[in-house]
Amino acid sequence: MAVTGPWTRNNALTWLVLILAVLAVRWLLFEPYKIPSGSMEPTLHGDMRIFRGDRVGVNKVIYGPRVPFMNKRIFHLAEPKRWDVVVFKTVQKNAIHKTLVKRVVGLPGERIHIKDGKIWVNGEPVEPPESLRGILHYTSALEVRENDLNRFILYMAHADSLPFEAAPGDYTLRRFLEELGRVRERLGARRPDEMTPEEAKSLAGELTPSSRDIVERFFRTQQEMQYPLRYGVLEDDEHSLAPKDCYLVCGDNSPDSADGRIFGWLPNDNILGRAFCICWPPSRIRDLTGFSKTWWGMSLLYGIPALLVAYETISWIRRRRVRRASAN
Repeated sequence: MAVTGPWTRNNALTWLVLILAVLAVRWLLFEPYKIPSGSMEPTLHGDMRIFRGDRVGVNKVIYGPRVPFMNKRIFHLAEPKRWDVVVFKTVQKNAIHKTLVKRVVGLPGERIHIKDGKIWVNGEPVEPPESLRGILHYTSALEVRENDLNRFILYMAHADSLPFEAAPGDYTLRRFLEELGRVRERLGARRPDEMTPEEAKSLAGELTPSSRDIVERFFRTQQEMQYPLRYGVLEDDEHSLAPKDCYLVCGDNSPDSADGRIFGWLPNDNILGRAFCICWPPSRIRDLTGFSKTWWGMSLLYGIPALLVAYETISWIRRRRVRRASAN
């Protein structure tokens, strides 16, 4: 009751208006969003743990308001531009994260191809802005991370089986099986998913380079089957020509990003808004779009707080005068 006050009709209406105003702002104007993964490194740091990872402020009105709880835009305002960082509802079914953040690299009607680390549009390479040239390097294959490979080795040892056929007379495979057996003995009853990266690296280190090559080749094959990079990579019309009102979005951490190269073209209606700043943690606060250098951006950042301070100051002065008049 100390917070809400007495539950009178007027008080209830006040709280209802406040709640509706907050919901309206989040639906139409602004909403903070937590970065779920490292796919936008180093631009955005992702970590789903509490108080970890970046939170971005999302401008939800810039591309036009959307129907609440639906992937449908009421009407269009600005169109997404190349290099915009956008937050959107994924088109993937059964995705772990339903809301993602990526960078727009391909626009509707463009023929897009990733080659030599760059985005090629209609046969010509497109250079990113100067501030991004040391960051963006787009790949046509995902990276095999050492930690993932180490854990894959431990899972093979734990399962005591191979995910591929081994020829009995192949000396290299026989040696690989012997080395895998030693890893299994050291692993014991421990589960690979309970081990730290350092422990996994130590155990997987039992394998010689030739045996690791065998595992890596199979791991790459499995990775390509599970996460096939097709859109913007293959050159046929289906995978290179962006349809009407659809975009290709990619993560800045291209070697380790499950993005539009995998799930395909992103419809405009799925886009929630443009990320315009990092608003948390304090050490990472920064402007992503240059709005803080515009007159309206400075008005939002400094004008509104100044008006609130002025309002509170005037109110305090008035209350003080009323108390003095009452005392006299």
